[in-house]
Amino acid sequence: MAETIVRLKGVGKEFAEDGLVLDGIDLAVAAGEFVSLVGPSGCGKTSLLRLVAGLEAPTRGEIRRSGEVSAGSIGYVFQDPTLMPWADAFANVHLPLKLKGVSRAEAEGRVMAALEMVGMADAHHKLPRELSGGMRMRVSIARAIVAAPRLLLMDEPFAALDEITRFRLNDDLMALWERHGWTVIFVTHSVYEAVYLSSRVLVMQAGPGPIAEEFAVDVAHPRQPDFRLSADFADRAAAISLALRRAMGQLAAR
Repeated sequence: MAETIVRLKGVGKEFAEDGLVLDGIDLAVAAGEFVSLVGPSGCGKTSLLRLVAGLEAPTRGEIRRSGEVSAGSIGYVFQDPTLMPWADAFANVHLPLKLKGVSRAEAEGRVMAALEMVGMADAHHKLPRELSGGMRMRVSIARAIVAAPRLLLMDEPFAALDEITRFRLNDDLMALWERHGWTVIFVTHSVYEAVYLSSRVLVMQAGPGPIAEEFAVDVAHPRQPDFRLSADFADRAAAISLALRRAMGQLAAR
């Protein structure tokens, strides 16, 4: 069995302003998994991701990470690319290494390799305002992977993009995941995106609540774009959509 990268047991999170946003979260993620989280707005998906990243501490319960997963080996991609507007693509991707004391000259090979992975090497000199939304997100992904993370956390990274760009980035992300063996936890509002990308989909209860249901997507990789048009894809998406409605209290539990 694959090594467990991160394990949450009985985890809850409470904020002074918002009260309890997560409660009773039990989750184990194995090395090499691509796990997607779906759930109603406000159910705590982003809070859960921040807890896994170590950006927040749980109010209750415990989070255990593999010895190889430290703050420096976790990549985080936000919904908004959050690029420095005054810096070119190279400088934005160099930032995590710069914060570790790696000079521009020392980092050049790694930065250009990360940009090459996401198809942005030729645009390394461009400022964010010169890039499309999809290109800015590619730079953001390059920044997250430049330090070779063991765990990649992605918070609705493609939500603001048009469908064609979103599909293209889905395919590129899946190819990178297959090639490099990352462990990915991916937050999305799209059931279809979750089914296409994931090895496992978790449906979160309307918050604060536990993970309500879990679905394995046992479809071989590499997955082809035609998978989106198959009856198998439609059936899996329908089952998760029903679970999502149950999690929102719109249907009786199974």
